[in-house]
Amino acid sequence: MKRRAFWWDIDESLEPSKKYELPKQSDFVIVGGGYTGLSAGLTIARQGKSVVVLDSGKPGLGASTRNGGICSGQIRLSHSSLCHRFSKEFADEVYLEGVEARFDLSKFCLEENIDCQLKMSGRFTGAMSEADYNKQSKESERLNKLDGHKTSMVSKADQHNEISTDLFFGGMLREEIGGFHPGKFFAGLLKCSEGAGVNIISDTPVLEIKDISEGKKSVVTKRGSISTGKVIVATNAYTGTKHRVGKFLRRRLVPAQSAIIVTEKLGVDRIKEMMPKLRMYGNTANLYSYFRPTPDHDRILLGSRGFDKLEATDRTVKYLKQKLSLIFPDLLECKIEYCWQGNVGFTRTQLPVIFEYNDIYYAAGYAGSGTVWARWMGKKVAETAMRTANKPSIFYGEPPKSIPFYDGNPWFLPSIQYYYALKDWLKFRH
Repeated sequence: MKRRAFWWDIDESLEPSKKYELPKQSDFVIVGGGYTGLSAGLTIARQGKSVVVLDSGKPGLGASTRNGGICSGQIRLSHSSLCHRFSKEFADEVYLEGVEARFDLSKFCLEENIDCQLKMSGRFTGAMSEADYNKQSKESERLNKLDGHKTSMVSKADQHNEISTDLFFGGMLREEIGGFHPGKFFAGLLKCSEGAGVNIISDTPVLEIKDISEGKKSVVTKRGSISTGKVIVATNAYTGTKHRVGKFLRRRLVPAQSAIIVTEKLGVDRIKEMMPKLRMYGNTANLYSYFRPTPDHDRILLGSRGFDKLEATDRTVKYLKQKLSLIFPDLLECKIEYCWQGNVGFTRTQLPVIFEYNDIYYAAGYAGSGTVWARWMGKKVAETAMRTANKPSIFYGEPPKSIPFYDGNPWFLPSIQYYYALKDWLKFRH
């Protein structure tokens, strides 16, 4: 079994084409070289500005190429929850921006000729209880009133047309959602960014950002300093706790571990028996699982919360395999060929954010849906910083509230995970 991302085994290069020197100055400096950072850099470079992207390791080897490749533009909170917590107008704007971001991703891949096997195949979310199915039905009615959403309910009697399992009580189908190959998308985005003149520098941790004068900052790295007018921090759930530069963000963002397994090759015919429509899939458990056929439709990928801080252990592999076997009992004896994990970033509201503090711009908090939001928010934070946005993101505003007694080490996550596991156990009993 390979304890590395399935998405890394491709012919395309996932590294910058050359080793860039650290310049003395640049119009913009971006900290973080994933989807957000490169998307911001590309947007800025195409406006004729000089831009440097700094990554503490290899660009894209964080969440950008460790995710499950489901392109949802999903918001962690339901439309009804957003209405209750904020307002209907805000909820509508949030879900409509998700449609816009998803469409923009498809448009970007088409215009830039990025062959990342993107396909809007739809997503079926299985209800783990009859009560969950009823909640989904109400949510479906809400979403169908918004342009760009096309949802329908699938009863338990009909769900075998969508998925060969008896685990669910029916579920919701959203036809506007799909998936892609995260590694191939990153490789394409990297190539576009370099072609536009973005200076992408690997293995260069940023230590701190100093004020030089009004409108001028010094970005201090282990390899030297860069003088710049604007800084964008795009580190999200990989902000870390080592350096002073991430202190403001990490007090407002919780990195949670998510782990993924990929089966051995099962063959296209067998995959189609289990997943006739070859869609993306999920469930309504509090400890949510998502799963899908891989882009070549010959394996199954499943992701959920893991137990480990750094690398996935055998305990996590066994836990995810059990989840897969509950859905598809025939896979109890199949081999797992890949397992890895990555970080997912959450704000207190569980919503993405774009904000400015001390003349530094931030984009973060994609809550497990970064395949769409990270690229979109990178573009929007760049437009915000350049003041070229025709319409700001609904997520642009004041900095999110900090979390009391917290400085980037999520010591409370195990307790929360056990709490959600207990809620799921009580739900499934009934």
